[in-house]
Amino acid sequence: MTTPRLAITRALRLLGAIAPGDGPTADELAVGLDELQDLILNLHEARGSLLTLDITGPLSGPVVPGENQRLRIQSGTTVTVTLPNSVAMFGGYDPYDYGFDGAYMNDPQVFPPAGSTGPADWVAWRPPQDGARIEIVGTQSGLYFYREDTNAWVSALGLSLDGAFPLNSRFDGEVAALLAERAADVLSGAPQITPTLQDRIRKAREALMTRTGTHRRETRGQYF
Repeated sequence: MTTPRLAITRALRLLGAIAPGDGPTADELAVGLDELQDLILNLHEARGSLLTLDITGPLSGPVVPGENQRLRIQSGTTVTVTLPNSVAMFGGYDPYDYGFDGAYMNDPQVFPPAGSTGPADWVAWRPPQDGARIEIVGTQSGLYFYREDTNAWVSALGLSLDGAFPLNSRFDGEVAALLAERAADVLSGAPQITPTLQDRIRKAREALMTRTGTHRRETRGQYF
């Protein structure tokens, strides 16, 4: 499984800062980890806004958010947040409306879709999409990315060298390329970026932004 240490090592090898078989120094690992954390947060911002929901007490049980939601925990509220195993396929979906109210009822701004700890039955519930995010702010804090390849929510804050990585393993090469670009600016004596690596960096940025292997819900225009 990819870890931040492996991603940093691969980036430095792409850059030519270390030879194959060698490992990064402690200083290189520290710098690389800082740059990797910044890269993850940049990707979080680039993937668009989250639906912000206020959470205030008293609450009778845990909160299970849907995907791409931000929970704003109000002062004086203590709540247990349980990350979902499945998320709602629709907002306030009525299976007997024959699609007449679909656009309105499925608007997440009107009916924020909830999450569930139950299985994805593909009737009312589906798995979270790869790269989906859940953020917690206020009296509690956290940021989690869903990894489809491991079926797990992984923390994107406070990365550690040998901890879990928040992005799908199919993006390992792309992350290493973008990390190499950042390392070239901060590591003293680092080699210049070659034209070949520059091309990889461009392709990596495109791959991480488009994520062509990730299913997305269709977008429908509303004109009235």
